[in-house]
Amino acid sequence: MKPLFLFFFLLWLQIDAVCAQKKNDTFSVYFDLDIAQLNREAHDRLDSLLYFNKIHTDVPISIIGYADFLNTDEYNLTLSRKRAANVRDYLLQAGLESKNIKLWIGKGEVKRIDTAGKKKGIPKDRRVDIVMEYVQKASKPKDVHINMKPSEKLIIPPSTGDPNFDISNIPTGKTFILKNIYFPMGRHFPKQNSYEDLDMLLRAMNENPEMAIQIEGHVCCVANMPDALDLDSHEIDLSINRARFIYEWLRARGISPNRIKYVGYGRSRPIIDDEQTEEEASINRRVEIRILRK
Repeated sequence: MKPLFLFFFLLWLQIDAVCAQKKNDTFSVYFDLDIAQLNREAHDRLDSLLYFNKIHTDVPISIIGYADFLNTDEYNLTLSRKRAANVRDYLLQAGLESKNIKLWIGKGEVKRIDTAGKKKGIPKDRRVDIVMEYVQKASKPKDVHINMKPSEKLIIPPSTGDPNFDISNIPTGKTFILKNIYFPMGRHFPKQNSYEDLDMLLRAMNENPEMAIQIEGHVCCVANMPDALDLDSHEIDLSINRARFIYEWLRARGISPNRIKYVGYGRSRPIIDDEQTEEEASINRRVEIRILRK
C-alpha cells in the first residue's frame, strides 16, 4: 500500500502545482559567490521546478541574471549574463524549446542604497530569475482622448501611434513615445502585442547606423517615492527596468551599446501633474525615445 500511496501523493502534488500556477510566475535560482556555474542546490531547484510543471516546456520564459555589489559594474554584468546563460542551457537540455526562450539577459548587480557592513555581499542577489510568460488574450488597444478646457494646453511628444509617424522627422535632442508598448501592471516585460513598435525601432537603428538614442522610462500613480515597485526585481526601479528591457532587447539583436543608453525617471517628469483617470495615468505611464545623434 505504501508505494501506491506515494504514487497518488506525488500525483496530487503535481496536479496541485499546475492548478496553483499563477500568471507570469517568477522562480529564482541562487549561485555561490563569484561563481557562474550551477551548484547542486541550483540543479535540484531546476529539476524540482521541471518535475512539478512549474516551469512548463511549452510556455515562453524570460531568464534574468543578477549579481551582488562586490565587484565592478562590468564584471558583475558579465557574471550575471553567464549565470543566465547557464540556466538557459540547463533548461534546453531538459527539453525546453529554444523558441520559447523569449529573452535571456544579465542585469549586473542589484542596486541597493545601503550595503554598509555587508563585506561578504548579499546572497539573495546572486541569482537568476525565471519568469513564466503565460500568454494572455490582449485587449484591443485604444487611443487616449482627453477633453481639455479651452485655457489648457497639453504638450505630448510625437507618438508612433500618430498617423504618418516617421522617426526621421524627430529632431536631435527631442523624444517620441513608443505608443504601443504595453506592460502588465508592476512588470517590466512587455506584452506580446508590443513587439511591432520594438521591431520598428530596430529597423530604424539598422537603417541609420549613425543614429544613437536614449530610452527613457516613466511611471504613473506613485507619491512620495522616486519610482514604482517592480514585481519582478522586488525593488523600487520599475521605470529603469522597463527602459533597460528595451536596451537589452536591442543589444541582443546586434545594436552596439555605444549607440543606446537608458534611464528611468520614475514619476519625476509627468505629462499630467495630477492624473485623475486611467486615461491620464496611461499618458504618464510611457516609454520615450530621445534622439541623441542622427
